Amino acid sequence: MTLARREFVRRAAAVTFGAAVSGARAAVAADAPAVRVLAVPTDGVKSLLYAQRAGLFRNHGIAADIVPMGSGAAIFSAIVGGSADIGSGSLFPVFAAYARGVPLRIIAPASLYASDRADKLLLVQKDGPIRAARDLNGKTIGVDAVKDVNGTATRAWLDLHGGDGSTLRLVELRPAEQLSALDAGRIDSVVLQPPFLTVALESGRFRVLGRPLDAIAPRFLLSSWVASADYIAKNPETVSAFTAALAEAARFTNAHQAATTGMVAAFTGLDPAVLGRGIRSTTAESITPADLERPLDFALKYGIIERPFDVSGLLWHPRLSPTR
Repeated sequence: MTLARREFVRRAAAVTFGAAVSGARAAVAADAPAVRVLAVPTDGVKSLLYAQRAGLFRNHGIAADIVPMGSGAAIFSAIVGGSADIGSGSLFPVFAAYARGVPLRIIAPASLYASDRADKLLLVQKDGPIRAARDLNGKTIGVDAVKDVNGTATRAWLDLHGGDGSTLRLVELRPAEQLSALDAGRIDSVVLQPPFLTVALESGRFRVLGRPLDAIAPRFLLSSWVASADYIAKNPETVSAFTAALAEAARFTNAHQAATTGMVAAFTGLDPAVLGRGIRSTTAESITPADLERPLDFALKYGIIERPFDVSGLLWHPRLSPTR
């Protein structure tokens, strides 16, 4: 019997993300630049939510209009098309887009993957037949996009653990749909991150098969904040203000994870109690050369990009440009 959505998801009490925390005093001028920000509702955007709630964007002289989106691919399309200004998404689609000449640029780091604090895990049905990597040969995995980090890393992980990653079939699903699809047997596996990972583990119906992102590197930048080259050229001060507010927020949220539970729950629609008990993501506070070069090498090896490129051209801010 399929696990009903109401068994593990309920809408948290609404919060006003624009409300300032105690002590925030600066006000945004009436003509302050408004930034249209898109984000997939996961735990990985807590620094964005905190920056809004704490008034950090306002303190830096901008106003952020935050809208949830179902996938990073949709976010990148909106940014390139001009219907949004800034958004976040997985690193590999950014690599692929940049390699094809799409004018996306990384303006700030988002989530960091670290094996010792892995927040992306490969799940299968608890009582299903899949017990080892080789059991996934010829099976299906739900992914955000065909060439996203989850599917490609899982293929590599299978190769490293006795399976054949080339036989794994990838099915595109929205993140909010993937767990239900796994539970209903429409797919055989999925890589989930908080808050969906928390929901899955709390339900008791799924089992962790492995940490597939270890196949890329023990540590690397998992996702980033991007804008179009055109928007950056026309609005450098606004982009600088946005990234400065995010940097402040990242330092706070990494040190005070519990303080972000309510706002993430409200943005994702999850029970804050369940979210607070689960694995939380780590926000990257900076980008090192290895954080980008290791996944870039992996993307080249597995055909996400056809030729290498200098990652410094993908980075907007000089502070983020890796030195060689």
